Amino acid sequence: MIRSLLFSLCLALPAAPQTAQTGAASAPQPSFDEKLRDARYDLRIDGGKLTGSAASVLETAISGAQYVLIGEDHITHEIPQFASAVCDVMAAQGLTAMAVEAGPQAAKMVGASLGKTDRLARMSALTDRYPDSVAFLNVREENDLVEHCAEASRNPKFHLWGLDQELMGSAGWLIDEILATHPGPAATAVLNRMKAEEQKDAAVANESGDPSKVFLFAASDAQLSEGSAALKREGSAAANELFHEFVESHEIYLKNMQGSPDSNSQRAQLLKQHFRRDFDAAASDAKPQRVLFKFGEWHLYKGFNPLHQRDLGNYIAEMADGQGESSLHICILGAKGTHAGYGGYNRPMKLEPFVMVDDDDYHWLKPAVDNQVANGWTLYDLRRLRFQNFGKFDPDMQRVIYGYDFLIIVPEFTPAHSIK
Repeated sequence: MIRSLLFSLCLALPAAPQTAQTGAASAPQPSFDEKLRDARYDLRIDGGKLTGSAASVLETAISGAQYVLIGEDHITHEIPQFASAVCDVMAAQGLTAMAVEAGPQAAKMVGASLGKTDRLARMSALTDRYPDSVAFLNVREENDLVEHCAEASRNPKFHLWGLDQELMGSAGWLIDEILATHPGPAATAVLNRMKAEEQKDAAVANESGDPSKVFLFAASDAQLSEGSAALKREGSAAANELFHEFVESHEIYLKNMQGSPDSNSQRAQLLKQHFRRDFDAAASDAKPQRVLFKFGEWHLYKGFNPLHQRDLGNYIAEMADGQGESSLHICILGAKGTHAGYGGYNRPMKLEPFVMVDDDDYHWLKPAVDNQVANGWTLYDLRRLRFQNFGKFDPDMQRVIYGYDFLIIVPEFTPAHSIK
């Protein structure tokens, strides 16, 4: 009966209009490049403000979003400039939090330094004592960005949330933080033994530059089980939470070193769990949380990302839908430039020139690079490219079109600078 009714309804629908002349050739469909150019705007950052034809498009979209997600290439001079301008637009309607690709302890440390005249000196001292313990927030431009966003928010309860695992060199820092909670004698003895092992491993890593030698990698299951059991008996909730972060980071790095896809899955789950914990903890504030996210672009896709994970971006998009709110996903990449990359344990960053489309993971970017505007950055409004038939089509480009709302191409990236 239901099927018959649906069939009858379909028959009742008006037929698609016919061409005026039988056999008349239909108009040729625009190419993907043509459609891409139709969705193209020029973008500049002048005096810290968004300018160019893209400015009004971006500002309207940002103003209408509860959550703004910037998916990026890391350690650039240019992206913090863009994110700073986004903070200013968000702040006009309320900006309560910023979530970044760093560990909770790293974000807590930077959050406590905001507004302090010795903010950068504190970070330098921390990373001198515990090398490779902080991701990205030990970069001058990134640290300055957080300071700017906090000031722009004019919100005394502004939150900085670190949602990632702690970095590979953080074991000594975490153990010292746990010891500072003053656990019982048996737990303290276990932690001191772990600390001694950590210092030996750090010395080996420092000599070789090999980060896989640090204790966060090298800790045995027996050591972690002993520490966990001792702290459950004699440690505070804070001590147990810190040790849990240690174990999670250890597992994620170890699985990654072994080539297991479970590393990415566990990391994606951790990002979501950290966000939910921090978001719920801030829920007692009078106003709804309006959050800026800044992560590597693979983390912030709606749907499945290139690693075939439903990562943080998808979680935020679904949460926004459930709240009757919206999330805005912005991908910003460079056509070419110089990358500042990891140079080894307690080593300076390594500078390497790059052309993005030469990377196997970014062949899909070629049409966006080829169709850039002259003398500026280029913004593509990907929303205008959805639900269209482009014939044979790169599946990675299709994933971006549905996974992000805007794609920004910067003609050339220059590297950011480490603090120290």
